[in-house]
Amino acid sequence: MTANSPLEAARRELRNFASGAGALGLQETRAIFVIGSLPGGYFRPGQSDLDVLVIFRGAPTPEGAFSAEQLAEKERLEALAAQAEPFEIELLFLHETRLLRDPQTGLFPYADFAQRLISQSELLWGELDLARVDTPTKEDFACAFRRYQEYVRKKQGSDFFSRGTLAELLKHALVLMRYFLLVQRGILEYDKTQLARRYQESQPPVPLPPALARALNTQFAGEVISAELSGAARAALPDFHAELSREILKSTANDADART
Repeated sequence: MTANSPLEAARRELRNFASGAGALGLQETRAIFVIGSLPGGYFRPGQSDLDVLVIFRGAPTPEGAFSAEQLAEKERLEALAAQAEPFEIELLFLHETRLLRDPQTGLFPYADFAQRLISQSELLWGELDLARVDTPTKEDFACAFRRYQEYVRKKQGSDFFSRGTLAELLKHALVLMRYFLLVQRGILEYDKTQLARRYQESQPPVPLPPALARALNTQFAGEVISAELSGAARAALPDFHAELSREILKSTANDADART
C-alpha cells in the first residue's frame, strides 16, 4: 500500500477526524469507532462511505432521544465530519446502553451494532471495553430485524415500494438477505457486493428474483440501470419482501411461542 493509495487516504482522513474530535472537549461521547467496510477489509473507493459510530454515555431520554448536551456534541461532530475529504464520513450515534440486552426481554434490539463492533471495528477516539459486549444470537438478530421493519414503516410509509428511490429499494433488498443469512443460516456477511451470492448459495426458500439480481450487479458495476430493468426490479421487490420477511422470523416466532 503506497502512501498515496485510496486506502491510506481514507485512514489519514479518519486520523484527522479523530484528532479534530479530541480537540472538541467532548464530555458526552464515550468512544468513536470506524465500523464496516474499512476495518472489514472490503472498502471500495467511489462506492464505500466511512461509517463512524459515535457512542454517547448513559441512556436515551424517556422519549428515546438525545439530551440537549448530546445534541450539541452531535452537531459539532457532524460539522467536523462535513469537512472531511476526499471520502464522505457517515456518522451514526448510539447510547452505550443500546449495547446491553433489554432487561425485560433479554434480547438485543441493536444486535447489528453490537456485532459490527465485535467483528469489524477500529477505535478512533475514547475508550470502550468491547469484551463486555455479548455476541448476538439468532433471536437477537430477529429482534433487530423487527426493529428495522418498524423503522421502515415509520420513515418510508406504506407506499415505500411505489415511491422509494431505486437505490433505497435495492438497499432494502440487501438488508433482507443479510438478515436471512444472520437469522436462518448463521452467516455474517456485511460486504454488500457479496450478499446476493452468499444468499443464493445458502439454498434459500425464497429465490432472489432475476431482475433484482441483475439490478444489484449493474449497480455494483457502476453502470446505469435501464428504465426497463428498474421497473422489473421494483415489481419483484414487494413479494420478495413479504415472503422473505416471513422466512426470517418463522422459526424465531415458533421459539418465542414455545417459551410462553
